[in-house]
Amino acid sequence: YGMSAEISTKGDVYSFGVLLLQMITGRSPTDKNFSDGASLHEFVRRAFPDNICDVVDQTMLEDDSNAQEVIKNCVIPLVRIGLSCSMTSPKERPDMGQVSTEILRIKHVASPMYVR
Repeated sequence: YGMSAEISTKGDVYSFGVLLLQMITGRSPTDKNFSDGASLHEFVRRAFPDNICDVVDQTMLEDDSNAQEVIKNCVIPLVRIGLSCSMTSPKERPDMGQVSTEILRIKHVASPMYVR
């Protein structure tokens, strides 16, 4: 995207989606495993949602006694956002207003899990 001559908000949405997937998986989009046309987006998409634990960075969940609840209420919805934002076609990507609203909803649902 950065090398493209065309700069747009949809490109920013794409970058946000890739960053989100990178944070959740702990993998770089330039990881050596993503060669021959493979991508971080495809890696996550193949695991979503039933095998999402196979691609989530386990250090995110290792100290959490509510890991299954976190996966259901936080990780899966965030991965869904990351995947939708990093769609190949800009027309298929949401706008950041929609993304922000969804992230706030996830925060609202997840917050009671961390009140001790």
